[in-house]
Amino acid sequence: MTDPFEKYVASPPKKCTVCGGPFSPEKPAITKEFTGEYYAFCSAECMGAFEGDPEKFARLDEEDENGD
Repeated sequence: MTDPFEKYVASPPKKCTVCGGPFSPEKPAITKEFTGEYYAFCSAECMGAFEGDPEKFARLDEEDENGD
């Protein structure tokens, strides 16, 4: 099994978990670990929204990855 951080580094996300905004090389993503997975955010505000309801955003992120 691959370490979650190694998975994140090997294939970093291209958009914010909360707002869906893209990341730019000039402003790297802010990351947060939740239940063994890493999530990326474009701002402290988006990370704060995630922290308010992490289950919701983790579920939406998983659905987006699976194409649901």
